[in-house]
Amino acid sequence: MEEFFASLYEWFGPNPFYSRDMAELMRGWDITCTDYIGTPWYVIIGWSMVAITVFFYVLQYHIIDSSKFNKKHHWWIMATIVVFINFLNAFLIMYNTIQAGEYCTQDNIPISDCIGLGLSNALWSFILFVLLTSFPFPRNVIPSRFGNCRYTTFWKP
Repeated sequence: MEEFFASLYEWFGPNPFYSRDMAELMRGWDITCTDYIGTPWYVIIGWSMVAITVFFYVLQYHIIDSSKFNKKHHWWIMATIVVFINFLNAFLIMYNTIQAGEYCTQDNIPISDCIGLGLSNALWSFILFVLLTSFPFPRNVIPSRFGNCRYTTFWKP
């Protein structure tokens, strides 16, 4: 899973929104600068992004599911909340790690790398939220209370 999330956050190539040193820290490069035995942040942040996004999908489409909450601006409100929480999640985890000095001291990791990781996480959470809400399978097959929001999507609000 680490390589899957690493390729996502590094945008499948050499253009991540953060430095190579941050990528090494995210892969688990330890504090002694010897091996990848540290915390696998890609996996932790990746799975938390998936969990937060799925939670808000379930909240909108299966828990709230109100006729008053099926307009396009409600979809955008939920999408904005998902993006904001996922940005903060990635940013704060890595910011606190850097501020605590829990990384290889030979690495140069500025705060802008935390912002870049947060932006990358926010963008992938938006893409996941669009995909979850676009396909009819999860919205129509999984039973909900009333089915009021099942036609509220990114493409057809």
